[in-house]
Formats: sequence, structure tokens, C-alpha cells
Amino acid sequence: METKTTTEQVQAAKAVAAEKLDAIRTEAGQQLSAAAAKLDELKDQLVARAQEMGKDIDVEDLKVKATQHFETAKAATAETLTHLQGQAETAYAAAAAKADELQDLAEDKFDELRIEAAVQLADAQVKLDEIKAEAAQQVDAATAKAKAMWSELFG
Repeated sequence: METKTTTEQVQAAKAVAAEKLDAIRTEAGQQLSAAAAKLDELKDQLVARAQEMGKDIDVEDLKVKATQHFETAKAATAETLTHLQGQAETAYAAAAAKADELQDLAEDKFDELRIEAAVQLADAQVKLDEIKAEAAQQVDAATAKAKAMWSELFG
């Protein structure tokens, strides 16, 4: 029963770690999407302002540069996300390995306790058998004594 509880606890810890990893991935993906949307919005605002300011600004060049900056920022964000996912997966793998190790240790300890209990039970059985044998001898001795007394009295 104790081993099953330990196994269930290990599995629950693994499930929680997996949920946290998924939550990190989801949140990182949402942040990446939000950052991309914000960069798109900023690019559009920059292009619109440049067009408002006049003809002496090369709008197409600004669009190209804004797009390049946007792509660079998007790539950097994606790289950061990948790095964070790698770290989260490494942490999850380490936690899962530690949980497995603890489960194995708990199972080993349970086996040791079970063996020790079996030895103690066997010792107790031997002691009980000795006590029964001694009691049987005492009963036989008392019976013999009672018969001897009976013979003396009623003879």
C-alpha cells in the first residue's frame, strides 16, 4: 500500500511538472505572438508617420528597414523562446529523473522493511513454538503430579 502511495505521488509530481512545462510553453507562445503583434503595430505606425511627414523621406526604405528590424526582433524572440523551452524541458527531465529515483528508493526501503518484518515474524513464531512446548511440558508435569497425588490419596 505504501509503495502504491509513493508511486501515485511520483506520478502526480510528474504530471504537475508536465502541466507547468505546458503552461510555460503556452505563455511563451502568447508572449511571442503579442510581441510580434506589437512590433507589427509599431512598424505600421512608423510608416504612417513617415508618410505624413512628407515626401522628402524615403518611405519604401523605411518600410524595408522596419521590416528588417521586425524580422530581427521576431527571430531573437523565437530564439529566446526556444532557449526557454529547452531550459524548461531540461528542468522537467531532471525533476522526472529525481522523482523516479525517489520512487526507486522508496520501493527499496519498503522491500527492506517487508523482509525485516518477515524475519521478526519468523523469530516470533519460533519463540511462540518454544513457549507452547514449555507450556506442554508444564501441563504434562502437572498432569503427572496430579495423577501421582490421586494415586496416593485414593490409591
